[in-house]
Amino acid sequence: MTAARPTDAPSPMEATPLERLPPGAQALVDAAKRLLMEGGMDALRIEKIAAAAGQNRAMIRYYFGNKAALVGRVVDELMHEQVVDLRAQAENLPGGEARISALVDTSLTFTTSPEFAAFYHVLPAAMRDDNLRDRIADLYVWYRQQNRECLDPQPEARHQEKLATLATIFLATMDGLLVQEILAPGVVDHAAVGSMLKTIIAFVLEYYPDDLQATPEVSQMTTTQRATR
Repeated sequence: MTAARPTDAPSPMEATPLERLPPGAQALVDAAKRLLMEGGMDALRIEKIAAAAGQNRAMIRYYFGNKAALVGRVVDELMHEQVVDLRAQAENLPGGEARISALVDTSLTFTTSPEFAAFYHVLPAAMRDDNLRDRIADLYVWYRQQNRECLDPQPEARHQEKLATLATIFLATMDGLLVQEILAPGVVDHAAVGSMLKTIIAFVLEYYPDDLQATPEVSQMTTTQRATR
């Protein structure tokens, strides 16, 4: 019986991609991932990927249809695996400061990981490829959701909008830090950034209004904070 192609498998938002690929396809993904981390998008040539995986180049078409679909699968794994780890860590912690601290600390380690740096090498190509861009956009929707649930896995309905907005801002912060690390490794003081981020997130969760259309001045929020102490 012919093995199903990876492109027939469910979205990476539903399960870990590694569990859904036949061995030959996984070997190609692993080879492409290594090449991407070592040499960026310029290193992802069909001949080089096939040679690094010890396979015939025709197998890329067999399993994925084309190189773009293979790259999409690589992107799935680069982001998915680390976010699944983040979610697993958060689920083992109670709410409040411990959960916020775990989210921030683990996310900051992503900004120095070669896997996430490799992911960002793909973005320029995604801007020119509709399928790849849509795939990455879907991953970001899922990534934001994971961050929101790390902040609070079972929020009251009135907190949903605030949490979703905070997760979006948090993800944008991580993206910006990673870009800075790629351009100038070591430039970011992770301890200082982490400390401030934890304070900001805790403050927003505690004092920022749930109705985002009725945002008070910061001075009003700090007055409320002092009054509750």
